[in-house]
Amino acid sequence: MDLNTSEIIRPRAFYIGALALVVLLLQPGLLPAQTDACALLKAEDVASLLGGAPTHTSSPEGQACTWTNSGKKLILLTYKSIPGVPGEAAFMGARNSAQAMDDAKVSDETGVGDRAFSGQVSFGAIFVVLKQGRLLQLQYWTGNQGTGEDVAALRPLVKKAVAAF
Repeated sequence: MDLNTSEIIRPRAFYIGALALVVLLLQPGLLPAQTDACALLKAEDVASLLGGAPTHTSSPEGQACTWTNSGKKLILLTYKSIPGVPGEAAFMGARNSAQAMDDAKVSDETGVGDRAFSGQVSFGAIFVVLKQGRLLQLQYWTGNQGTGEDVAALRPLVKKAVAAF
């Protein structure tokens, strides 16, 4: 029996291609993010920050959630992927943008996700977390320049949201 080269190469190419696809799909950076940002925290969690009985609204695609009460708000943003931009590059871009804000004080955070930073910014406090190639951002809007106390008050919610992300 005579096998020509194409009869040998085609099945091997198929198996190699299928294996490559499986490897790509199983990479941590390609894991899907929680699709509903509002599901990352519960009202009682957010009440510890905003007080009272906070309410929330979700964006149509579920990647943004805004909790409000008493003139304060907490915004959660999830980023599954940014086409053509690795998670690490998106994280560094967010960090550089935060540092470029007037009167911003940015600090690296440990023990949260793979990498994280917090910021005291003109409207309050922020956290940006990189976890398995995905980004999570929490913004605490106080209406004033952020303080160390604002960052400290936001930190426990960040940890809860990251655990569910």
